Amino acid sequence: MKRINVLAIAGLALMAQANTVFAQNNIPLDTAMVVVPNQQLINAELQKFGMKMLEFPAGQICNPGGPALLHDYPLEGVNPPMDNPTIKHGDFDETFTKSRDVNIIWLHGLNGNTDSWNIAAHGTQFGYPGIFPARRARSVRGPASSRTSPIQFYSESSGIMNAARDLENGVPVYINNSNKTEFDYIIAHSQGGIVGREWLRQMDQSPSTFQKLANGLVTFGTPHAGAAIINNTRPSLGNKLPGYFKEACIALGGAVVIPKINSNFMTRLLVSNQMQQTILNSTCGISSNLVIPFALDNFFKPTTNDYYVGSPFLEGTSSSQGLSNYELDAPVVQFYGVEQQPVMWRFMSSTMNMGHDYMDNTQMIFGYNQDDYLQIKVQDMINEFDSKAIFEDREAEHQRRLEITFYTASLLYPSMAALAILAGSKKNAAIENKHAYIKAKNWLSDANEVYQVELLGEKLVTVELECHLIEEIDCHDPIKNPKGMMPPIHLKIEKKYKGTGSVCTDLPISSKYTNHTFPGNDNTMWTGDCEGTQEFIGSYKTKYNVPANDGIVLANSASNRIKVKKAHSQAIRIMRNTNHDQMRNCLETKIALEDLYRGVLGNFFALEFK
Repeated sequence: MKRINVLAIAGLALMAQANTVFAQNNIPLDTAMVVVPNQQLINAELQKFGMKMLEFPAGQICNPGGPALLHDYPLEGVNPPMDNPTIKHGDFDETFTKSRDVNIIWLHGLNGNTDSWNIAAHGTQFGYPGIFPARRARSVRGPASSRTSPIQFYSESSGIMNAARDLENGVPVYINNSNKTEFDYIIAHSQGGIVGREWLRQMDQSPSTFQKLANGLVTFGTPHAGAAIINNTRPSLGNKLPGYFKEACIALGGAVVIPKINSNFMTRLLVSNQMQQTILNSTCGISSNLVIPFALDNFFKPTTNDYYVGSPFLEGTSSSQGLSNYELDAPVVQFYGVEQQPVMWRFMSSTMNMGHDYMDNTQMIFGYNQDDYLQIKVQDMINEFDSKAIFEDREAEHQRRLEITFYTASLLYPSMAALAILAGSKKNAAIENKHAYIKAKNWLSDANEVYQVELLGEKLVTVELECHLIEEIDCHDPIKNPKGMMPPIHLKIEKKYKGTGSVCTDLPISSKYTNHTFPGNDNTMWTGDCEGTQEFIGSYKTKYNVPANDGIVLANSASNRIKVKKAHSQAIRIMRNTNHDQMRNCLETKIALEDLYRGVLGNFFALEFK
């Protein structure tokens, strides 16, 4: 969608309160356990044959115990990850060749520029020896940009419609009647895909105003169903960002400010705990309401008003058709990224060009695969805060003991009371420092999950019934221990499983344990009928699932199927372990373009080698 400036991302790193989004699930791995006489002896004999009798898989499966983790949300209604298109009428067979070089129009995302697609566009037209062969294509990106002088192919100072007009005015400088072909197409990143869709729509609907300069569309990480993160920056919509910034500022800022105040005896006396909190709340409140909106001005650019979730431009109004409801008269390919965890830190590491992630990748061709610098730094910070909290806890205990010692001594030597007061002050300071470090540690530990669940869009909340079944049964073998003549073999069987419906159920004992095989008193297996009781213990567990995403755009938005006329092919393809910024220049980008140019995703997009 965009390349966020350093101040903006530094702000995003301070955005969430230390909430826990995990659900506790203490049900252990699903097994059934049978308690029988001579258990050890039977087990020893069975182990000689590689067998284990008294533990066996239960009939139903239950997830392992421990905290419930955030899982990928299944993409309902979306093609499988390796979705290849059905070549329909209007596409071309494999023997078809293009007589001239095809024009590819590369469109940048939010806050991008004509250099955003530099590696891919250059490689397509000119190639990289031994890495990526040149194709019969001309790359059209607009005027050349640089880091010091970025140039945008379309303006973001107005809506998507005007951005499409900018393309209509700018592209004819590079594509005209002498070099255009009926196979020219667009490759767009993020917001550029929305602009490209609108441009194609205007070519269809307003042929007198818009020339037919493109005939196909390929999108990378485009929020076709809207970008929820934009909603969460809008005061009139979700407006969650300021609150998260404030909580993060208080948590992380407190780990710096509070120990600094407590490091000096006079400042400890002059600045009370209440005053510390007032300073943090006031400073962080001003920052979240004034500084952050300026730092995140990219999210407030006029183009973004047209593709937040539920925007009239996408969804339409009573008097106008939304872009989402328009059938494009062009073949389409949609690439969407799914980044590995921790998504937030990996995405920010890429978009901020941090550390070795930046140095190792910027000069590499399709090599932007390193994105763990910030993740490593954050883990170092968590470890550091944890260590400092432990140290302060020990210091508090040390000062507490000194305080008691000095107060006791003051009974004989009154002058020792001053030392007791000083020790008490140091004890309280250490306790405050410990809590400040723990609060910062907790925020950093939870930030990735909170970022995805709260800021990137929605969370899927599921309530599952966990069942614990206890069965006490008495079993009789008609030959070995006939009922009424010999004592039964008593068994206690337990199993834990995921329930279905609103109550825990299982097969009745009469059907489960008829002609049942069980260990007998003579260390052999007996067979017969059993009777007894069943006890069900049910509990409901709440779990939170986060939809898959690339760090900015939800996968189920980028892969939301664009409406395309039946005459054209269409494909949706995943880019695994790829974040929103990486997808323009990583190994997955190379693979995506190779498949595109080979015609795997539709022969319309095929390009021959030069």
